Amino acid sequence: YWLGKLYFEQGEYRLALEQLNNIKNPALKDDISALKLFHLSQAPVEELRDLNTTYPGDPEVAESLARAMGQQPLSGEEMDQLKSLVDEFNLSEEEITNQFVGETEFKDEYQVAVCFPFMVDEVTEDPRLNSNQWVLELYQGIQLAHKDLATNDININIHAYDTGRDSLKMAEILALDEMKGMDLVIGPLYPAPSKLASAFAFDQKINILNPLSSNPEVISNNPYSFLFHPSDETQALKAGNFIKQKLDPEKKALIIYGSRTGDSIAANQYRTLLLEEGIEVIMMDQIPTVDAEQVAKFVSDNLYEIFTPDPDDPILLVEKALDDEEQQEDVFIPRSDIGHVFVATTNELVVANVIGTLDNIGPEVTIMGNDRWLQSRYVDFQQLERLQVYMAAPGLIDYNSDHFKKFQKNYQRQFASIPGLYSFIGYDLMYFFGNMLDKGGNYFQHRLREQDFFPGYLFQGYQYQNGNDNGHVPIVHFQNGMLLQVNR
Repeated sequence: YWLGKLYFEQGEYRLALEQLNNIKNPALKDDISALKLFHLSQAPVEELRDLNTTYPGDPEVAESLARAMGQQPLSGEEMDQLKSLVDEFNLSEEEITNQFVGETEFKDEYQVAVCFPFMVDEVTEDPRLNSNQWVLELYQGIQLAHKDLATNDININIHAYDTGRDSLKMAEILALDEMKGMDLVIGPLYPAPSKLASAFAFDQKINILNPLSSNPEVISNNPYSFLFHPSDETQALKAGNFIKQKLDPEKKALIIYGSRTGDSIAANQYRTLLLEEGIEVIMMDQIPTVDAEQVAKFVSDNLYEIFTPDPDDPILLVEKALDDEEQQEDVFIPRSDIGHVFVATTNELVVANVIGTLDNIGPEVTIMGNDRWLQSRYVDFQQLERLQVYMAAPGLIDYNSDHFKKFQKNYQRQFASIPGLYSFIGYDLMYFFGNMLDKGGNYFQHRLREQDFFPGYLFQGYQYQNGNDNGHVPIVHFQNGMLLQVNR
């Protein structure tokens, strides 16, 4: 026993376990178990994984590994391992980990924290002078939805916190005792404060919602963290699933992506899906800069080089031979074999150059992009129609609907201003998740998993059955000057 204790104190976990597991005296069983749990709780999670492999039947090793895994967000495979440990060794889910969302609680009134960079000291009466006017519009949308929820006897108490733009202020807010009593946290909006709040939400088992981000890392396998929008990965997956039905499998594809992490995520997800369908991707290039000259050079060196000669002239591709990285093999394909271009970026300069170039050259290719392009000052809608560009459109709104007209009228009456995109987002997220709190309780994810699709009030709808980002992604394109949805 004492030799095992000494080995533990020296960090020699295997030697300690070998000594302690060989003790047969039943009178020492409880002392041995307590000793093992105490020291194993200090072991790194990777060490515990190795020990669990070596001693798969050791209950203290299994419990220590489960506790260590349970203190951090996990991937799907890791969750399966954790569930297996919990079931095999009859461990208490509630005591072991925050990964398993508990039973929901229905309340007469729900507490919702809105953590935005209001920057109240800088706000002026003239909206044109407010650098964060978009934040105020986002909050005004939330306020209007809150009012409408109250008319439907859905009682929500909103607590607004000014996070500023830095993590220090966010940390001060999270340290407030009242934050532990929240049923939902909306925000923060900037990456560094968002990471702090997400960790807090996981630790306290409080649902948190990011209103604007499409970065899948924000939710990062945290069962309490949600994206209001589809992630970049989900958008690429839904766009690829749609476009593969339109493509000739004998045609080949080009992928161009921007400098954001989300652009890279989308490009790789899209490439994976096309390859699974047997569609060859002959070029996947990043435009890592927003410098005008560099973007123009990329377009000249790539798109003009590929599309301007005779379509039947072959393109020279250079591929490395698998058996020798130092050798290269020349591969030729006809230009007419290219049938698709995926552009994974919302950068206005990049989009304008790529779309303008393809419009001038006029290749017969199918193009997939994003509805953020519609907000660009440099993209002509007629170009998008001529090129038959398809766009993933998570922000699709029917501006002729009765719901929208009612919202617009009420917004103008209350705030004496015309609503914009951020007002739409604020309203719909508060209205939807307010209803989810009412129908699903504080752990509304259980309710979200029960139904494939939930209609939105302004936006088309929401799907959270298979994940914590919105899985509903409309695909649109222009036809006769009208923007039409082409998937359902």
